[in-house]
Amino acid sequence: MKAEGYNKKTMTQAERQLPEQPRQPERVTLGDLSFGIYLPKKFITNEEIAKWGIITPNGNPLTAQDIQRRIGIKRRFIAGPDESVTDMGIKAALAAGNLEDVTAIIVSTSYPIGENVSEAIGRHLPKQPEFHLDIHAACSGFVRAFSFLKEHERKYNNKRVLLVATEKYSHTLTSLENGGIPIDSSMAQTIFSDGAVAIFFTYGRDVQVLAHESRKLPAESDCYIRMPIDENLRTDPSLAIPIPNSTNGKLQQEGPKVIEAIFQSVPDLNKSVIEKSGIRPSDVRLLIPHQASGRMIPWLTKGMPEYNIFTDMDDGNFSSASIPKAWARAIKEGRVQRGDTILLSGFGAGLYASSAVVQLQ
Repeated sequence: MKAEGYNKKTMTQAERQLPEQPRQPERVTLGDLSFGIYLPKKFITNEEIAKWGIITPNGNPLTAQDIQRRIGIKRRFIAGPDESVTDMGIKAALAAGNLEDVTAIIVSTSYPIGENVSEAIGRHLPKQPEFHLDIHAACSGFVRAFSFLKEHERKYNNKRVLLVATEKYSHTLTSLENGGIPIDSSMAQTIFSDGAVAIFFTYGRDVQVLAHESRKLPAESDCYIRMPIDENLRTDPSLAIPIPNSTNGKLQQEGPKVIEAIFQSVPDLNKSVIEKSGIRPSDVRLLIPHQASGRMIPWLTKGMPEYNIFTDMDDGNFSSASIPKAWARAIKEGRVQRGDTILLSGFGAGLYASSAVVQLQ
């Protein structure tokens, strides 16, 4: 197994300054639907970033208040250099509860790491699942897992399923600590978080997918997000979407263009998937989108005013783990109950978008 990429100098500088808060994985339940959430103990606050003396392109210092107002994030979690997506996924999965008789485990993780993560997590369950699959679809990956279940509904109906979204982006981000804004004007280091969320359920009894649809956005948007993905680290079985490779070994994105492309495409995709499901927008309790940034959510709200859109931005953008994390928080806050219908809307690198209408039994 090859190790994940890691900029030792940059991370060592950050580690000396990062706040640290010991934490236990969290469990959230709704009936027999169970979530396990793991967040690393280290995190970067807006106040810490403000201490770096960053000067924005308009010549002003970047303050903690600026970050909160513009991006909507208070802190971002940082996995340790030796903490892999597999490690985090295992902790989230075990927090989800008694994982007996799991038939299928599907893992969404953006970067292949040289081992099949779903198989590795499965080895920590009481019994190795009959089926395992890694999905590499960046921020749309978690919803792609629900699409897979719907496509194979006959096989997995009344079967116990474990979905895990586990993401580590910190080692792929340009450091702003040493004047990195000219290299990354999108300031991705202020946006992304590391962490993992697992969801455990019996398909058809706890959760039912009513309809799903995935869509490739216009070809000219392909390069709006570039990622340093090593294709040689892919393992089978896996499902992957093509994502342009970065030119500098770090994540690269053109934020305003991404927002415009998503705004132009995702509302129409969600309208289509609702029509497929046979329900009305008013029947949807919550729309839980990918928590991309505090800038993206208002645009989505503007484009889809018929939905109640749930936001969970305080802890940053967890890529494919952002939707299940937001879903768990919505349950904790009483915003989602058994019997509700929710709309999950994932989108990101590729550019791809995936949506699914999910009924909670």
